Amino acid sequence: MYLIDQHAAHERINYEYYYRKFGEVSGESQPLLLPFTLEYTSADALQLAERLPLLAEAGVELEPFGPQSFLVRSHPHWFPKGREQELVEEMADWALREKRAVDIAKLREEAAILCSCKASIKANDRLSREEGETLLARLAACAQPYTCPHGRPILVHISVYQLEKMFKRVMS
Repeated sequence: MYLIDQHAAHERINYEYYYRKFGEVSGESQPLLLPFTLEYTSADALQLAERLPLLAEAGVELEPFGPQSFLVRSHPHWFPKGREQELVEEMADWALREKRAVDIAKLREEAAILCSCKASIKANDRLSREEGETLLARLAACAQPYTCPHGRPILVHISVYQLEKMFKRVMS
């Protein structure tokens, strides 16, 4: 018997998709008609201003807007719908939390993990049989189908022997 964590499975599928997308950033940003604003402390705003080129390389365009604010002008068009502002905020916060030098590869990996989690089905969401089969087929196509991007297992195998032992059918 195999038990599958559907959130972790969907997260792995999404992670591989978003990781690939972040690696392909090439003018695929979605310009915003109404930019949104990010507010920071003075110290954080100075630090973030230094990391704007890094965020731009990941497809997120921020523009200084006063001493402690930034306008978000664009983001990748393939960000999960309805989660764009949250993702940009989390990417900027991650760039601020990193004390050592931040490189684009690490930012892309972290951003892909954020996107994959936000876009994945949640615990207790019910899947139809067809949706479950599609999820399994997409998981089978993943390069690493055994753990989610956070390292948690996607599936667990329980053998007949283990089941029998749980129900005290075997004693050894």
